[in-house]
Amino acid sequence: MSELEELIKEISARLEHRAKSINKTKEENIINASESSFQEIITKNKVVVVDFWAQWCAPCHLYEPVFKRISSKLMGKATFVRVNVDENPKIADTYGIMNIPTTLIFVNGEVKETLVGAIDEETLEASVTKYL
Repeated sequence: MSELEELIKEISARLEHRAKSINKTKEENIINASESSFQEIITKNKVVVVDFWAQWCAPCHLYEPVFKRISSKLMGKATFVRVNVDENPKIADTYGIMNIPTTLIFVNGEVKETLVGAIDEETLEASVTKYL
């Protein structure tokens, strides 16, 4: 095996390891819901915080780290979910999502609060903690 091939193999192994750790973190903190899993998630968990987003949405990308930080901070107290509206349009239609990012807070399966736009950490945390 040439030196270049060994280097490529080593870099590939590192990237694969890093990708697995990123996915593991996402799975532990935030659920990526689909049309088949969404209803079960919101009914089986007391407090569920749902971020409706899309890949092409710049404000969604600005809001994502905020959502992730609060999900880490409140892990175990609330369930955090992301719904890609392009991949799951029926969920967005069901809840009347017209703008993204939009965050819905469900308590016992019912929408209790709607937050539209890329809100800040303090606003998100305060909105979620009042239902805990």
